[in-house]
Amino acid sequence: MPPHGLVRLPIQALPTLRLQHLLSGIHEESSQPAAQACGRPTSITGYTEWTAAAGSPVTLGWDWEMQCELGQVLWRRVGLPFTNVLLVDRARQDIAWQQSLRRLADLVDAMAWAESTRAALCTRYAWSGCR
Repeated sequence: MPPHGLVRLPIQALPTLRLQHLLSGIHEESSQPAAQACGRPTSITGYTEWTAAAGSPVTLGWDWEMQCELGQVLWRRVGLPFTNVLLVDRARQDIAWQQSLRRLADLVDAMAWAESTRAALCTRYAWSGCR
């Protein structure tokens, strides 16, 4: 294992990285008086964590937000991912941490992660609207 618990991954390996869902949850809403909350637009936020399907120690998680817009439910990543992965260039040199996170965020945005996350939340929280 590399120092500091990071898994160094060649940037050219990103397109071949296959992730599988591990865990998802919902963030607790901050308590607000009912009068302030009534009729306000709202969203549901949470987190999801994924691991490499090939059994490597790679983990990648991110916060998400679910909103209803024009009658459609939209899921989107919020902020940069959290991970134990540090990307390295072809010369095996570390890529700057923020740049590495932005590249991993691009990977997340290209994934079809919402349905797996939704299904896991339905199971975990026994949502009645999950049919």
